[in-house]
Amino acid sequence: MGRGKIEIKRIESTTNRQVTFSKRRSGLFKKAKEISILCASDVAVIVFNSTGRLFDFASSSMKRILERYRNTSGRGVWNNEYEQMLSQFRNLKKENEELQKELSCVTGENVETLAPKQLDYLEENLVLAAKKVRERKTEVLKYERRKTESKVIGLQQKQSILMELLAHAENHEEYGFTVSNSEGQTTPPPAFRVQPSQPNLQGSGH
Repeated sequence: MGRGKIEIKRIESTTNRQVTFSKRRSGLFKKAKEISILCASDVAVIVFNSTGRLFDFASSSMKRILERYRNTSGRGVWNNEYEQMLSQFRNLKKENEELQKELSCVTGENVETLAPKQLDYLEENLVLAAKKVRERKTEVLKYERRKTESKVIGLQQKQSILMELLAHAENHEEYGFTVSNSEGQTTPPPAFRVQPSQPNLQGSGH
């Protein structure tokens, strides 16, 4: 059986949309590279995702291909738009490179390439991040301590109740009340006997 036809419409789930974009973008760039090699063609692809992040592919030089397109198309009125787009492209590419460099530095890579000001900026960010981690750790520890204290109080209350019940049961046994044993049987109180203390109570013979 063949694969079912996929309906082409906007993907509502942000996560699924990002995953699909990543897969389709890779496939698009792969096809562009293949056609440039197989057909000896100059190919350029520019893609912006939904958050405005730039992704691009060029079989040779992106600038040269765009210049060639502008000259070949003969669209003089497009020059301003082209310049703006090219400027935006350069800025986004530079910003992306800076972010990649900053990320690699945070993970401990390429620190030796940073200037003193960049090192100061990185140090400030790391100090701030460490402060946030400590604050979060303190919150978690406080929560765990409160939870443990609550458990201890609950156990102490249970112990106090059990001690009261035990003392109550012992008092019942002392005064001769029936007390149920572990098998559910009642033990009668000990017999109460009066011992004769007067001689005339010994008998009626005299």
